Amino acid sequence: MPDSFTALAHGPSRPEIERVARHLRRLEAIAERHRLRRRVIRLVRGGAGGGATLLVLMKAKIAASLSAKLVVVALVGLGFAWPLAALAVFALVTFLVSVFGDETIHCDGCDCLRANPRRARLRELIAQRRAWLAKPTGAAPRIRDGRGPARR
Repeated sequence: MPDSFTALAHGPSRPEIERVARHLRRLEAIAERHRLRRRVIRLVRGGAGGGATLLVLMKAKIAASLSAKLVVVALVGLGFAWPLAALAVFALVTFLVSVFGDETIHCDGCDCLRANPRRARLRELIAQRRAWLAKPTGAAPRIRDGRGPARR
């Protein structure tokens, strides 16, 4: 028996490698669509928040000059575009108030920083397929591996 046949018997077949590579490309495309959608949503949210703030500031005459209004608009737009940045600023202000103030501020039951299990699972699947394609030994990862109990 030639060596080429024995090598094929022990390692993964070419269709398996192509299937896993195709599945990896599909998973990476899903991740890229998610990143694009997140950027667009941030842009729309930030623009809408900033625009609404500018309209309110113009009507209410809260900030005296246009530059002061634009600074407030930029800060509000940033808060709408990146809520975690706004949360960090809020946490810093809360910390400073709690250190220098007399009152305590509580954030009980806050789940602001919850994990996204679907995104974590997608990253795990991509890493698994990249690792297998780098060194294709053992059984090829399947699409339905590790999904949990079947749904009806």
